[in-house]
Amino acid sequence: MKRKNRTNISATTWNVYLYILTSRGPVGVRDVWRELKLSSPSLAQYHVNKLLELGIITQTREGKYVASEEKRVEALRSFVLLYGKLIPRLVFYGALIAGILVFYLIAWPIEWNFRDLTVIAIAVISMFAFFFEACIQSSSLKKGVQKV
Repeated sequence: MKRKNRTNISATTWNVYLYILTSRGPVGVRDVWRELKLSSPSLAQYHVNKLLELGIITQTREGKYVASEEKRVEALRSFVLLYGKLIPRLVFYGALIAGILVFYLIAWPIEWNFRDLTVIAIAVISMFAFFFEACIQSSSLKKGVQKV
């Protein structure tokens, strides 16, 4: 069985990757430098080169950079890229439970018996758990060292 080669990348390199990934088009080194407020364009180039070596970004003919479609970072598997925003998948699960709860409250007359209280309690606890975990995922995405 073949083992995957995993490499740790620094927080700054990770932020450069997230910026390139969530940009709506190709970005240059100076764009990275300005947006992330790095100390110099050469530092931005250093982090871009690290990402190129890992193969998770590619260079366009114009010399700008885009995230590679073929190689996705494992840490992002639980996220959906939607209009340039990384959204945890758990948000969609929480929204599904919220929709089911709203449908339940509208479709059935509430008698406040054991069944109604159980359904409402389970739905509210589930929504809270999904949204809480989504917040944790989202905040952990922006900090720390990531494995590629």
